Amino acid sequence: MNILVTLDSNYIYPLTVMLKSLMHNDKDSSFHLYVAHSSLTENDFAKIRQSVDESRVEIHPIIIKASLLKGAPVLKRLTKETYYRLLLCEFLPPDVDRILYIDPDTVILKPLTDLYNIPMDNFVMAGAPHLFGFVNAINLARLKMNKKSKYINAGVLLINVELMRKVITTEEIFNFIRKNAKTLYLADQDVINALFDGKILFLDARVYNLDEKTYKHYNRHISLDWVDRNTSIIHYNGSEKPWNPTYDGILNPYFDYYKKL
Repeated sequence: MNILVTLDSNYIYPLTVMLKSLMHNDKDSSFHLYVAHSSLTENDFAKIRQSVDESRVEIHPIIIKASLLKGAPVLKRLTKETYYRLLLCEFLPPDVDRILYIDPDTVILKPLTDLYNIPMDNFVMAGAPHLFGFVNAINLARLKMNKKSKYINAGVLLINVELMRKVITTEEIFNFIRKNAKTLYLADQDVINALFDGKILFLDARVYNLDEKTYKHYNRHISLDWVDRNTSIIHYNGSEKPWNPTYDGILNPYFDYYKKL
């Protein structure tokens, strides 16, 4: 199974917690872990290695050189690390035809095999919507997307790399960003939603990308017991993080458990 993470040193700690949870809950899988970065140290990679079972995980450090971002539009909302998800076709080995991108600020509660093996057909990506009703409609209008579409969160993405290589080029991505810079409030997440509208397979956020807001949205229908039985990935997105002492989210116990492993 191919897994992609992109980060700097600030997210090494949450990444190690995510990897511990993956090792604990997906014991029958082996992984190729691609770590895209510009500044991680050997000490950072030592911490990553300590958090995985190296008999099942092959770590592939990918240093993103400045030349890869030559010509990239510069926006305050688009850091160099932000671009890595958009440019994955440029740095992944040619034999990688599918990859699961996961944000470091997540924990894994179930094996990921079912998610990884979802038929992609003509879909470039699979992701989970986090916006509902009027807020979703506003974002669709802002990005000129189909009115019947859904705006997905880019923290967990199953990516059909083989098809992505065929349908878009790096220059087309850069041109889109230049043309729409003023409306890309959510950076590469906006780019992903707009560029691949109609080519995104929608996943159940309760199962594959559960955050605090989504939990509250469905709170009449799900509980922590439901999460224990059904959820595969919890995502601690937003400014409040469970490794900060002020965090008091209802999903905090999951991060607390895996950080102690």
